[in-house]
Amino acid sequence: MAGGHSHRSTLKNDHKPFKSKHATKGQLKNQYKGKVEKSSSSNKQVKVLSKLERKNLAKQLKSSKILETKQTRKIFEGNNGAEKIITIIALTDDLSSAEIASQLINSVGDDESDNVMLEAPSVNSVKINRFKSNLKFILPDPSNFLSILDAAKVSDFVVFGISAEKEVEKEYGEQILRAVIAQGIASVIGVLPNVVSAYPKRNLQMDIRQSLQSFFNHFFPNEEKEKLFALESESECSNCIRTICQKFPKSITWRDQRGWLVADQVTFENDLLCVEGIVRGTGFNANRLVHIPGFGDFQIDHIESIKKNQDDNVEFQPDSNQETLEELNNEEVDMDEVEEWNGIDDDFGGARMDDKRYFDDDGSRNLHPDRPLPKGTSSYQGRWYLDDVLEDASDIEEEDEDGVGQLGKGDMEIEEDYINNVAGGQSEYEPTEAGESELFVELTPEEETRQLQEFREAAKEDLEFPDELELDPQESGKERLAAYRGIKSLGNCDWDCDEVDKDSPSIWNRLLRISNFKATRNKIVKQNIREAQLTIGNRCRIFLKAPFHIMEKVNSSTNPFVVYGLLEHEHKLALVHFSYESWEDYEEPIASGESIIVQYGPRRQVIQPIFNQASNNSNNVHKSEKFHHPGSFSIASCIAPVLFSNAPTIFFKPMGDDGSEGLELVGQGTFLNCDHTRVVAERAILTGHPVKIHKRVVTVRYMFFSPEDINWFKAIPLFTKSGRSGFIKESLGTHGYFKATFDGKLTAQDTVAMSMYRRVWPHVSQPWIE
Repeated sequence: MAGGHSHRSTLKNDHKPFKSKHATKGQLKNQYKGKVEKSSSSNKQVKVLSKLERKNLAKQLKSSKILETKQTRKIFEGNNGAEKIITIIALTDDLSSAEIASQLINSVGDDESDNVMLEAPSVNSVKINRFKSNLKFILPDPSNFLSILDAAKVSDFVVFGISAEKEVEKEYGEQILRAVIAQGIASVIGVLPNVVSAYPKRNLQMDIRQSLQSFFNHFFPNEEKEKLFALESESECSNCIRTICQKFPKSITWRDQRGWLVADQVTFENDLLCVEGIVRGTGFNANRLVHIPGFGDFQIDHIESIKKNQDDNVEFQPDSNQETLEELNNEEVDMDEVEEWNGIDDDFGGARMDDKRYFDDDGSRNLHPDRPLPKGTSSYQGRWYLDDVLEDASDIEEEDEDGVGQLGKGDMEIEEDYINNVAGGQSEYEPTEAGESELFVELTPEEETRQLQEFREAAKEDLEFPDELELDPQESGKERLAAYRGIKSLGNCDWDCDEVDKDSPSIWNRLLRISNFKATRNKIVKQNIREAQLTIGNRCRIFLKAPFHIMEKVNSSTNPFVVYGLLEHEHKLALVHFSYESWEDYEEPIASGESIIVQYGPRRQVIQPIFNQASNNSNNVHKSEKFHHPGSFSIASCIAPVLFSNAPTIFFKPMGDDGSEGLELVGQGTFLNCDHTRVVAERAILTGHPVKIHKRVVTVRYMFFSPEDINWFKAIPLFTKSGRSGFIKESLGTHGYFKATFDGKLTAQDTVAMSMYRRVWPHVSQPWIE
């Protein structure tokens, strides 16, 4: 028998099984006879609850939820309960928010609240004796769009006035509705102040109310059970104010995860700003910072809890763990102190500059030399990682026993830049008012028209030919594309997020770094609840280390003065990412790096976002976008203060040359996370035209214009618009022709292309000052 040959074990040929769509129980039993299902990978035993146990568990959950609701409801009940904050917004110009508020208050019939006439804009505290409730009515300026948004942000109830005579305009009323919904809204109530006077006949009234009810439910589909109240009817007006007094308001997650209050009184005592009000949210801690919209972040000097009996007042002082206002990780420390803390020898660790060492920590005076760090992290960068996220990091390796390593050359230069900036009086990341560093030059109408035309043509070209780049015959491609690198696939390339680059921000290595944002966020939110010294419903006075000029701009009787508590680390700068999609009515493209205003949580920042694709690459490298075009979805990345909540975001753009015409809504989205490892790469595509095609060998021109450029970029792979791939074989002549080989035959209509990438670094944001 020949080697390697064997006979078949049988000559029997099995026929194909009959393909039946429906199998009988017997067929299924024979099909799966003897097969055993694989057990689950986890060893956890799932306990099957009996019917009685399930009923008991459901009863316990119901009881705990009822108890929680009752305890929360007690905050607002009674004559001494906390005030419910109500914002009244008229959606048309024929209605007045002051008249709506006066109708609601006068409908109760109390002696104290009879014939009350309010004015807008104003903030009014009203006591409703009939329902034993305390209310605070906020009537924002109808011509100030931001004041309406700020008032709705802190409200328990938002009352929308809808006219029966005038249609809600898309540019005003509908925009307010969509913007308030986009930023987050608590409970809503719709009222009809003029439906009876406009339509005396009841049949017409019912038709109009049904139409307006449909309009209201379109924006608030969850409020379908709530009807619109006709305020001209005494019973309905009374029912409306009763609903406000007795209904428990919904919460806004990002707002109620922190302490906040609307000031009843603002004074300046002993060089401190004193804010008095009732605590809302999770509460305040004297060690944490607070944020005042429009003014910035401030430290707390002390907090005083106000009781009925003045002798029972309690004062909370900050301790050694109080947070500072430093936005970046850079602290100047004497060398002797460092040696005392860590026992570091002069010949090891740390860079010596002017007989001092400069180390970075989070204010706890502990450099953690031996703690575990993520793989690839230097000791210098590791000092700025949060302790809590290192516990949950999956890619952790133990450091050497020596602990702290020496600072690299790039880090030394960064430190020297920082010292020089501070010595000069101001660092490059400190907030400055708009117009302070640049002189605004007003352009002529012709120049404005020319620049607008150029911008639109560039946006149109980017939409039609994305990332394509044309070299000039006289310029060197090697010099122009020196910053680019050839990458076969952006999705699986190896790109260091901390690479040395002359274009990187000088503060890059001093930004806040979080390896596990979700775990850190949950831990900080829970920690904030545990450490709260004053909880919801307590009246207090917060003394802030703030300058006196704030008092000149504060008028708590016309505009609400709000103080938001910041969670731990929320004042620090980090590489943050927002989801971004265009506003419905905004049809213009926005260039990457263009200045826009973002509102997220309690903050408003002027950012220059780097738009990039919302891809899910395993290496966390994503392609940048030169323009965000309407109808698309992008990620906007910038350097800004972090927020430990997935708060909704709204994006604005100033109208007019100097922003004097107000703000225009341009986009909306969500605060995603803080991820310093996200790399954004800009792509450049060089295209060439096939001149001669012989099977798979093609002669290409117009991609390069010199043999030196062809030899320099020879290692980068080629591709075509039809999907073929190839490589440069050799240069031909002196005019930039070259011969290329592909994996298939090309057509004359095909285009040969080469792609290259370079790193795009984010820009530092500035606080927006109105």
